[in-house]
Amino acid sequence: MSRLLAALAALLLLAGAARAQDEKKPEETKGAAKPATDETKAAAKPATDLPPETKAAIQREVERMKEDLRDEVRAEIQGAQSAAEFMGTVAEGPKLEFFELDGYYRVRGQLTDDLGLGRAADASGHYLYPVPLLNNPDPATGRRPTRGTLATANMRLRLEPTLNVSELVRVRAQIDILDNYVLGSSTSKLFDDPYSPYPAQFYGSTRQLYPNDPTADRAPILPKRVWGEVQTPVGLLSFGRMPSEWGLGLLTNAGGGVDEDYGDTVDRLQFALPPVQTPIGALTLVPILDFDAEGALRPDPRFGAGIGQPFDADSSDDARTFALKAARVDTDDEIRRKLDRNESSFNFGAYYNYRTQRDSIPVWAQDGFGAELDPTVAVGRRRSYGHVLDLWVRVLTQRWRIEAEAAGVYGHIGQAFTVGPASDTDPTLTVKPISRVDLRQWGGSLVTEYKAIPNKVTVGGELGVASGDDAPGFGNIPSRFAIDGSLPAYGSLEGPQFNGTTDRSIRNFRFNPAYKVDLILFSRLLGQVTDAWYVKPKLRWDIFPGLSLDTQLVYSQAISAESTPSSTGPGKGSHPLGLEGDAIVTYTSGAGFQAYAQYGLLQPFDAFGPGGLSRAHLLAFGLVAKF
Repeated sequence: MSRLLAALAALLLLAGAARAQDEKKPEETKGAAKPATDETKAAAKPATDLPPETKAAIQREVERMKEDLRDEVRAEIQGAQSAAEFMGTVAEGPKLEFFELDGYYRVRGQLTDDLGLGRAADASGHYLYPVPLLNNPDPATGRRPTRGTLATANMRLRLEPTLNVSELVRVRAQIDILDNYVLGSSTSKLFDDPYSPYPAQFYGSTRQLYPNDPTADRAPILPKRVWGEVQTPVGLLSFGRMPSEWGLGLLTNAGGGVDEDYGDTVDRLQFALPPVQTPIGALTLVPILDFDAEGALRPDPRFGAGIGQPFDADSSDDARTFALKAARVDTDDEIRRKLDRNESSFNFGAYYNYRTQRDSIPVWAQDGFGAELDPTVAVGRRRSYGHVLDLWVRVLTQRWRIEAEAAGVYGHIGQAFTVGPASDTDPTLTVKPISRVDLRQWGGSLVTEYKAIPNKVTVGGELGVASGDDAPGFGNIPSRFAIDGSLPAYGSLEGPQFNGTTDRSIRNFRFNPAYKVDLILFSRLLGQVTDAWYVKPKLRWDIFPGLSLDTQLVYSQAISAESTPSSTGPGKGSHPLGLEGDAIVTYTSGAGFQAYAQYGLLQPFDAFGPGGLSRAHLLAFGLVAKF
C-alpha cells in the first residue's frame, strides 16, 4: 500500500500545480492594459511551467507506480480468492517479511475414570477402552475390572514457518517437536537404571532424549507438512505435502486446533483458478491431483537404500485421486462487511473425488524396502475405484449461522483380503484374497447457531448421521480381529465390515477423526462417528472478553444394532448408545496465552450390553502459549 500512497501524492501535486496556474491567470488580467515589456513578460511566466525533461520524468515515474500498484492489487485479490478456496487452511497473502513463524507450545493432561464402562471384554476378547494394566482380568473368565482410573499428561511444540521468497512465491511447513511426548516418559540413563540401589523415584531424575529411547514411540522432531504456493496471473498453484480441508470437516479435515491429534495431510498438486461467472453465481474452481499411494519402491540401483532417490517399482499399483472443488466462498472481510450492512452471506460448494488403484503388492505394505518383489506371487489385482461427492452450504446473518455438509461414497474393490482358515480341513489362519467388495456409504451433519444475546449468549444445535453396516463391530478399526486371529463375532466393538462370503459390501460411513462431536463417546470410545446418529443441543456463554463457557448434551443411537457390543446375532441387539454432557471453560489472553478445562460425563445405554454399566468421566486441561 506504500506504492498506492506515493502514486496518489504525486498525482495530487501535479493537479495542485495545474490548478494554481489556472487560478493565477484572472489576476493578471485585472486593471488597465499595459504595454508588454521584457520584465513584465518574465514576471507573467507561470512559476509552475517546468522544463519538458522534468515533466517527462515525473510522468514516467507515475506510470511505473501505477503499473506496480496494479500488480499489487491483483496479487491481493487473488490471494483473498485462494484463502477462501482453502476454507481457512491458508493464511492471508504473504507479507513483506521473508520469514514468518506461527505455532504454539501446549501442555495438556487428562484424568479418565471407567471409560471401559466397567464391563468385561467384548465377544472378540477386547475391552471397550484400555483398563489399568495391573487390574486387567483374564478375558476368558468374563470378570469385570474393579477399577478404571487413568491419568496422563503430554506436550507439543508446533512450528509453522512461512518463507516468503517474493510477494508471489512462498514455502510453508509444519514441524512438531516432542509431539505428544508423555510427561515423565523419556528415560534418563543417569537415574533410571532399574538395578541401581537409588532408583529415580527415591533419589532424583532428569528427563533426557537419546537415540532409540525404548519409552518413545516416535521421533522427537517430526516434519509433517511442507508445500509451496505460487500466485500466478491466472490463479494459485500449490504443490507438496499439505493440509486438506473442506466444509465442516466431515470428509476431510486439517485438524488445526491446539487440542487436535488428527488431521488430513495429502501429497497434492492443485490449482485454484480465479472466480468465474456462472448461472448460480461466481464460482472458484480448483482441479486437484492427489498421490494417495505410490506402492512398491526400489532403492537407488547403484548405492542402495538411503542414498540417491528411490523410484517406483511399477506404475500399476499406484493409487491416485482426481478431484475438483467448485465453491462460492466469502472471505472473512467480505463476511464482516455484509454483516455490518445487515446483509446475509450465502456460500456453497461441491467437492468431487474419483479414486482408483489397479493393482497392489501386499508384501510391500508389510515389509517395505525389505520385501522381495516377486511379481508371480506378490501382486494383488485390486481393480478398485470410488466416486466421492461432498456438498456443503452455509448461511450467515447477524444472528444466525446455518451450515450443512453431506457426503456419499460409491465404488468397489475388485480384490480385497481377509483372514480365515486355509481350508475346511486346515484350521490354520491365513490371509486370503476375496473378490469384489462394494462401497455404499453416506453421511451428513447440520449445525445451527443463534445469538440470543449478541456477544454474550449463543444457543444452537447439531444433528449428524453416518450410514451403518450390519456386520459385527462398528468398523472404525476394520483391521481388528478377535484375539485368536479369527473374524470378530457379534457382540464385538470393532472389526471388518465384510467377510468375503455372505457379506461383500462395506456400508458404514466414517466421519473424519478430527471432527469433534463430544469428549468421550465418539472422541475416545468409538474414535469416529460411524453407524450412528446423534443430536446435540449446545450453549455458549461469553462471560467476559477472553473467558467463555461451552456446554452441550449429546444423545446418540446406533443405526445397526448388530454392530453394538449388545448384539448376539443377526437382527439382535440394542440401538441406544448413551447420553453425554460436556462442559468446556476457555480463557484467552491478549498476550498469546490460552488455558482450558474440560469435563465430560457419559451415561451408557443398552447398546453396550446389559445393565449395571459404569458411568464414564473425563477431566482434562490444557495450557497453551501461542505465537
